Amino acid sequence: MSKFKTLEEVFDCYGRGNLVAVGNIKQIIHYTTHGCQPEFLYESEVDKGRITAWFHKEKTKDVYKTWMNNRPTK
Repeated sequence: MSKFKTLEEVFDCYGRGNLVAVGNIKQIIHYTTHGCQPEFLYESEVDKGRITAWFHKEKTKDVYKTWMNNRPTK
């Protein structure tokens, strides 16, 4: 069970600037398989009907580097 019920609660806890929204399912899978768990899952603010995983920037900075060096091209 999530400790947050709304995206605003997540922002209040961590600060919006400390979170990064990831909507690419391959990137979400990459992050989670490398030990990073999202702080919250929510419907995309930009692309309604799609999921967005909100990750803490500091916790994902090393995994983000591996993503940028190894991300799929398609």
